[in-house]
Amino acid sequence: MKKTFLFLTFVLLSCAGYSYAQTIDDAMKKIDAAEAAAQTSTAPASAASKWKTSGIFVWNYSQSAISDNWAGAETYSRSWQAKLDLSAERISPNTNWFTTFKEYYGETEARNSHSVSLDMIEFNTVWMYRVYRYLQPYASFYVLSQNNKFWDPVTYMESAGLNFTIFQNAINTLRIRTGAALRQVDDSVNGNKRESGAEAIMDYNLTFNKAAKFMSQARFFESFGFGEDLRWDNRLFLKTGPWFTTELGYTLFFDRSRVPPLPRLPAHSWPHDIESMFYIGLGFSFNIFQR
Repeated sequence: MKKTFLFLTFVLLSCAGYSYAQTIDDAMKKIDAAEAAAQTSTAPASAASKWKTSGIFVWNYSQSAISDNWAGAETYSRSWQAKLDLSAERISPNTNWFTTFKEYYGETEARNSHSVSLDMIEFNTVWMYRVYRYLQPYASFYVLSQNNKFWDPVTYMESAGLNFTIFQNAINTLRIRTGAALRQVDDSVNGNKRESGAEAIMDYNLTFNKAAKFMSQARFFESFGFGEDLRWDNRLFLKTGPWFTTELGYTLFFDRSRVPPLPRLPAHSWPHDIESMFYIGLGFSFNIFQR
């Protein structure tokens, strides 16, 4: 019953998006024709497509030290985090190819302990074909792993479906894509997994001005055999100087593999086993490149 409900939800969402996109497309048809004519008459063939790239590096560091005769309960501690975000987007009249790479790592050290506080490698590439102005079929490839025990575990996902651009302007953009997905998990500790299911991904970006930006991404995967996984990342960046950025983040995370047994009973997990994390940091940052 649950799988039938989710399947119907995806179908209804696809149909609603198709209808919405067709209505918008009719309204924007004359504008698109004028833009295409202007491009043809004024731009050479080599300029029909263009690349948009960006790269940001952020480093946060904090440390406390005490004397040997310190009477309080405080102890020596040190922590640092490094984050690298790279993106490349190829834009052409009929297609869009967007690729992102994220490398995050951090450590925390105290007097008698040492731990990894942040560890993630993420690669995602999405190719979309424009049918209407706000509706694009897509194909995607996604990889998620870590550095500490390199490439173990590692998750691969291949998916295809429909991408809906709800709105897009100079200030904010909202995109939702839904489709069928295959997932493979290679894990030397918990064992390998092969699954098929459906995915839904929401991307929202809001730029307040040159000094503030909000980014939100929710990734939902429904396995036909076991259940759902969710990760929802929210990040707010505040530029506090030429070289410094304050970052506030809030993450919701649910992984069915963390709540045995399998197959799960929904009443025993969702939403009671959702994990959340809030963080704030001030660190050194700069644009590696942007054009």
